[in-house]
This record gives sequence, structure tokens and C-alpha cells, in this order.
Amino acid sequence: MNPRALSAALTSAGILRLLEAALDALSSGWLALVLTLLVPAHADAQSTWVTDPAIQQRLAAGEVVVATSAIDPAHPRGRIRAAVRIEATPEAIWSIVTDCHRALLFVPGLRECRRIDGAADGSWQDVEHEVRYSWLLPTVRYVFRADYDRPHRIDFHRISGNLKEEEGTWLFTPTADGTGTVVQYEVYVDPGFWIPQALVAHSLRRDSRAVLTGLRECAEHDGGRCTEK
Repeated sequence: MNPRALSAALTSAGILRLLEAALDALSSGWLALVLTLLVPAHADAQSTWVTDPAIQQRLAAGEVVVATSAIDPAHPRGRIRAAVRIEATPEAIWSIVTDCHRALLFVPGLRECRRIDGAADGSWQDVEHEVRYSWLLPTVRYVFRADYDRPHRIDFHRISGNLKEEEGTWLFTPTADGTGTVVQYEVYVDPGFWIPQALVAHSLRRDSRAVLTGLRECAEHDGGRCTEK
């Protein structure tokens, strides 16, 4: 910058313009950061693992695919993720997943489910569960917050109760041919008391498969109604 231009820049008007430009750049940076933080960190990982051709083939064949996610230092017990193809719309499946009465009929070990709070616009609910995960484990009662993006996504996390931690996600993606929905389910549970990690993982894999199998039966038969066996 030549001396004359530098002198002009140092006038009050020049300094003001420089500050405005700096603030604009800073605001843009903060906006980009905020938008990044608002996107769940695991969303891409969840939505892409099922696009593997081998996984797609298994889903098309009617298999409930269950896998253990990579170990995250923040979640040392690991996460379980599962997927299934269901011949129903995302909206129809959503109505089943968010219905406490029907959840009692297909979620293993679920003994009680009740809504205790929620947003007037339906964007979230607080739900209480009483669950017996295994005959080896005591019955636990806890409350979780479910954040809704209807009918595409549910994110949930424990807010009180016996469990130390529970969090997870449901994703509902229409199939390419438009005839069904790929349902993805991911969950992490830390019971808060000592139990072998292998037993926790085994229980979650078994229950995840049972949940998605039961959900498919509810959505595809009897007009989407779960019925007592």
C-alpha cells in the first residue's frame, strides 16, 4: 500500500470501513461454524453405511442387518447400528415408532411407556420407559428426550433415571424405487453399573434385530397395526 492510500485508510471513515469488513468476515465465519455444529456429527456415517452394495443386497433379501460401530473414546462400550427394509412409507413407520401403545408390543423387554411432556408443535417429546433388558439385569426406569424431524429422523438421549447414558437415532429413508423405506437404528447404552462389555453388546445386537423385525411386522401386516400374539 502506498503512503497516500495508507493515510486515507487511517482516517475515521477508512477505519470504519475496515472494521465493517472485518465484522462481516467474522460473522460469516461464525455462521458457518454454527451451521456445522447444528448438523449431528454421526448423520453422514449413519446414512452412508447402508449404501454399501453388499448391505443393500442383504436388505433387499429381507435381512435385518446389525453391525457394531467403530469404538469411540467417548463411548467405550461402542454403538450398535442396524437397518431393515420395510414395505411401508416413512410416515406410516413413524406413527408406529412414536406410539407408546404399539411400542409395548414389539420392543423387547419394554414393560411401560408413557409420554410425560412435549412441544406444542410436536418437535420433541419426553418419554418414560421401564425396561428389563435381560433376566441377568435389573429392571430400569428412565426418561429420554426425543427430538423429531418428521417423518425422516428421531434423535433421542436419556435425561433422567437409572441408566447412566442412552442415546441414539432413527432414520427413515424412502427406497429408490419408492415402494418402501430403509429404517436405520443406532443406539448406545451405558447401564451405569458393572457388566461385561461383551454382554452389553450381545444384548443390544439381539434386541436391535428384534426391534426392527417387530417393527416390520407391525408396518407390513394388518394395515400397520401391531396385534397381540
